[in-house]
Amino acid sequence: MDNYKNTKTREILPIARPDVALGTRFSNVGTTELDMDKVEIREAKREDCFAIRTLIQELADYEKMPNEPKIDYKTLERDGFDTKHPLFICYVATVDQQIIGYALAYYTYSTWGGRAMYLEDLYITPNFRRKHIGIKLLKTVAKKAKDNDCCRLDFAVLRWNPAQEFYKSIGAINLTEETGWHQYRLTKAVLEKLATN
Repeated sequence: MDNYKNTKTREILPIARPDVALGTRFSNVGTTELDMDKVEIREAKREDCFAIRTLIQELADYEKMPNEPKIDYKTLERDGFDTKHPLFICYVATVDQQIIGYALAYYTYSTWGGRAMYLEDLYITPNFRRKHIGIKLLKTVAKKAKDNDCCRLDFAVLRWNPAQEFYKSIGAINLTEETGWHQYRLTKAVLEKLATN
């Protein structure tokens, strides 16, 4: 089992339990004959956080930033399920009740359009890609945004990521190319310095 170090408490926390089956455990499963009727998209539950954290790491590895995830599954449980006002919305894709993908989003606000939504992650474990599972997850998030009167759904894609063509094919706009918008970030260290000086 993989482990993840909690940087706040310095304890080693498992990111997955033996009794929680993950998408990565399908490495020897042939999926060319996948019955799409077996694919279920549902809202994530608290007990899914172990599997979701594992897929977050898979996504970070794919994005060539393996050391960037700093949270453990307990943080996901706290922020998404143990609070009166959850900080994120999450859907999982399952096959035979095994989690093989997820989409995580949250509400934002636009002074131009009002309520909006940001898609933080959309990930399908490798053996289940190119089977229309990603679009099913994205449509579920889009419906949530539409049902809550969001004016838009924003997300970021790495420059080299081939998924850009998929996003463009469904009508997404590359804001950097089209409007010149560039996304900036204050890291935690910079944020703390700015807030205290």
